[in-house]
Amino acid sequence: MNGQGEDREAGRSERGRLGPAGIAAVIALPLVLAGNSLIVLLLPWLADFQYALPGFPDDPIGLTPAERIDLAREGIRSIWPVGPGSEILIEARLPGGGAAFGPDEVVHMEDVRAVVQGALVLWLIGLVVLVASLVRLRTREGDDAVGRALRGGAVATVVALGVVGLFALVSFDTFFRGFHDLLFEPGSWEFPADSTLIALYPSRFWATATGLLVGLTVIQAGLARFLPKRPRPD
Repeated sequence: MNGQGEDREAGRSERGRLGPAGIAAVIALPLVLAGNSLIVLLLPWLADFQYALPGFPDDPIGLTPAERIDLAREGIRSIWPVGPGSEILIEARLPGGGAAFGPDEVVHMEDVRAVVQGALVLWLIGLVVLVASLVRLRTREGDDAVGRALRGGAVATVVALGVVGLFALVSFDTFFRGFHDLLFEPGSWEFPADSTLIALYPSRFWATATGLLVGLTVIQAGLARFLPKRPRPD
């Protein structure tokens, strides 16, 4: 009896461990969930939603609400990983007929598009690794191993976002500056208050977008974390 009990305990311990496939899934899941959220935020609804929020900063360059939101949508569309890209910005015009975006603004948005493309490449790699790992786990160890890996990845996602979110909450300006200096040449992303980019996307826009990215990712992680566990046979 004691031997059988020890065997069962050893079996449970072995089943509770994450092998290479499980660890790969835990690492890949945060990339996939954050990438999913980014894709959602690249859709035109983001500008409509933000501009409809109470207290959104007024336009400093004399655009009507309709003109402002149209340009904001075009700016978002210009950073999509596929499509015309900066040509959208070059062709955009202010009501008076002048170019809506200056050369430095166009170059910066091209840099942003390159960052988005890189992020989505990581997302795609993460997705491939996640699917392959989960298929391997399910084939070799069953659904319970898949659930453990997803729950582990969900916890890793929430912990990572908690650290980032706490930093952003305590000092968003410092977080925003550090993030941009990490991804872009220092100073290349800073523009005067009366520039089109600042008029369309004030700091409030990015603070809200960051909150939405974190919130959407946490919701997905919650769904993975609380997947129903199947009872293990003794």
